[in-house]
Amino acid sequence: MSSQQKLNTLLKNYLAADSNMKAATVIDPEGLVIASSITDESDEAIVAAVTSVLESVADRIKSEFKAHGHFGMVIDHELGKFIFTQAGKNAVLATLTSVDAETDKILPWSYMIAEKLMQMLDIGNMEIDLDLPKMDKTQRFNYKMVILGDGAVGKTSLIRRFIDKTFKTDYKSTIGVSHLVKKYTLSDNITVTLNLWDLAGQEMFKSVRKMYFQGAEAAAIVYDVTRPETFEHIENWMKEIDDLRQNPNFVSVLIGNKIDLDRKISTEDGEVKANQYNITFIETSAKEGDNVDKAFGALCYLLIKNRVK
Repeated sequence: MSSQQKLNTLLKNYLAADSNMKAATVIDPEGLVIASSITDESDEAIVAAVTSVLESVADRIKSEFKAHGHFGMVIDHELGKFIFTQAGKNAVLATLTSVDAETDKILPWSYMIAEKLMQMLDIGNMEIDLDLPKMDKTQRFNYKMVILGDGAVGKTSLIRRFIDKTFKTDYKSTIGVSHLVKKYTLSDNITVTLNLWDLAGQEMFKSVRKMYFQGAEAAAIVYDVTRPETFEHIENWMKEIDDLRQNPNFVSVLIGNKIDLDRKISTEDGEVKANQYNITFIETSAKEGDNVDKAFGALCYLLIKNRVK
């Protein structure tokens, strides 16, 4: 099977996963179409809508890729919603859903496909499973996750934004540890319960933090894009969880927070650092809510992807 055939098959399987998805297109950094699939190719209105919207955002895709190396947004259209999801360094996945589709239920599928696209287009020469996990039975998963990073990088704010969609400007530093639970729905049939351990970042709490690592299956390392020293300390945090990372099923993500402020650490620097440790990377704004659900949703998918059959 050629690379193009694999892309077409992957998109076809993607659309079959949820009846609310009408079309899917993979676009390169220049805004050009790499591959596309439509559930009903005879529906001229959908074909016209996809063509029109892609043409309208082509320049923006090019400019944002050039400036930031990534692109993501949601556009409301009379025929539905266009969801644009980053798919590595070389592509964006555009998904057209029905008008009443719930974005939170589409995004888990989008992340799943985006990861496969990244492996196909960025890495290449990888054997990619073009089939999607079967979700025809209810499955519930429970995981322990630790949130690490220097003090005041926004760990607590990220968790609060994820759990109850709020942000406060007067959060106090975590004293030792805070434990919160969030049930995250990946699909109608899959629910992931995250036990989130928000651990104080100050050096004085280092010996205490270790006590809470036992049994952890995932970690988020958070830094502040406006404070270079928090980026430099990533190495220290990775050393702290070195024993946990010996488990091949352990999942880590690097989060660059506070992108709503004037940054001093570029997206490219974050990507290089994440690649150094072979972990997932994403930038967020706890204040604005940008990419917060995406960060935790990606973690949930990475945790369950080898367990869903």
